[in-house]
Amino acid sequence: MRYEFRMKLFIFAVLLTSCGVYAQTGFTFLEIPVGARESALGGAGVALVTGPTSAAHNPAALAELRHSSFGALTARHFGDTRASFFSLNIRVKSFSIAPHFWGTKVPDLEYRTAPTQQPIQTFDASYSAVGVASGWKLLKTLDFGVTLRYLHSKILFENAEGWSADGGVLWDAPIESLKFGAALNHAGAVNEYATEAVELPTTFRMGAAWERRLAEAGAILVTAEGAAVRSATPHFNGGVEYKAPQFLALRVGYVTGLDAQGVSFGAGFNYKRFSVDYAFLPYKEELGEGHRAGLTVEF
Repeated sequence: MRYEFRMKLFIFAVLLTSCGVYAQTGFTFLEIPVGARESALGGAGVALVTGPTSAAHNPAALAELRHSSFGALTARHFGDTRASFFSLNIRVKSFSIAPHFWGTKVPDLEYRTAPTQQPIQTFDASYSAVGVASGWKLLKTLDFGVTLRYLHSKILFENAEGWSADGGVLWDAPIESLKFGAALNHAGAVNEYATEAVELPTTFRMGAAWERRLAEAGAILVTAEGAAVRSATPHFNGGVEYKAPQFLALRVGYVTGLDAQGVSFGAGFNYKRFSVDYAFLPYKEELGEGHRAGLTVEF
């Protein structure tokens, strides 16, 4: 009970901070990496072509997708925090368009106005983002993409809403299988939350991904990126992925600059046009562990 109460108190403090009651930067759930594959690789996704989840990292990567596809992600963070992501990538001639939903919820938080044994009520704190991303080829080796989103948040009696935009590029370098990516994420504005001005966690990230074929033994992919986040410590993340000749992929990643996260692990299974991915994140500071599972279907 003591651990559960401490966890609930910690989550509520994080939510208050992120919505601007004690700090100006809000909607920090946008900083959590989307995609089980990207999460297993330390959250590095700006230079990867992963499928519909690219809409949350670098929309330019959508231009590299050859088929229309559907992607779904479910995640459990510390405590009872749950998150989900759904995206439908539609391939139209030389470009892709991807409507998507991105949401996070913390259930059963207790509301009190005095130190009583029983709370007055319980409530859910929720964040959501609904948007459309698009990517297309500017040149043979250069892709460009943009994303627009509507944002909404509700914590007890308080609501906030606004908009955000992403923009990114993806470049195929002259070196075989080497890609460079750059993206500006979460630029936008939201209204006041609890009488305080709120700023989004606008982030600029750059990175690279390189894949080397191992003949009949499969392939190795290495990716790394750096991110500068408004009002936060810059962080660097990356990972290594081994792809077996058929079906299986194994991943490990690491991120620096975050107090509660470091190493990550994951695996993927591919069969024809179906992909299932999983990421495991052991958190620091006695916050337990995180699990993220995703499904992608091409059609």
